[in-house]
Amino acid sequence: MNISRKKSKDTSTLTFEGDLTIYYVSQIKDELFADYEKLADKIALDLSAVGEIDTAGVQLLLFAKKFFSSVHRPLFITKSNESVDSVLTALDLNTQFAMES
Repeated sequence: MNISRKKSKDTSTLTFEGDLTIYYVSQIKDELFADYEKLADKIALDLSAVGEIDTAGVQLLLFAKKFFSSVHRPLFITKSNESVDSVLTALDLNTQFAMES
């Protein structure tokens, strides 16, 4: 799993590439929160290159949403794919990561 960061004016986009599963959650968590203070006011997740996601990956996304909310940085998904969408929909969590108006 690789996470690349791209910062624009008020949004940092984090692009995930690889599997978001229990086997990689610890590594992903370390990468996700490394230097989080340097991220922009809004956090956008691009999950379009995620190969597989399981409930451990979903738990990490929920934790990240809660954490970034606590430091006043909204987190939302800007891009996704069928496998991510199907898991979030099955767990009735797709609206949790919608872009806020």
